[in-house]
Amino acid sequence: MQFFRITSLCFAQTMPMVWRVLIMLNQIQTLHVPDLCIEDLPIAYRLRSHSNSRFLLFSTSSNPLILKASKNEGGWQLKFFFIRRDSIPKGNSLPVKWLTSGRV
Repeated sequence: MQFFRITSLCFAQTMPMVWRVLIMLNQIQTLHVPDLCIEDLPIAYRLRSHSNSRFLLFSTSSNPLILKASKNEGGWQLKFFFIRRDSIPKGNSLPVKWLTSGRV
């Protein structure tokens, strides 16, 4: 959540690889490096626009912190679905307009 507060992006604007990196960073923090925080992310990644105001994290190193984060799992489309905003509690308060640039 802290990543989304800092960047002012909404969840749907992030490409699946962003989620993989964030989940793996959370696991690394939980299991191995408790003082790792989201503010450390720009050391290894830069936020980049990827068509239609979608964003991904671009590795700034030839040896990325999270390996294969940019590779999609086969059949990933079958795991996603769309719902109406008004069908979930407080859904109408979710962002309607996507940002055209992010901040990291």
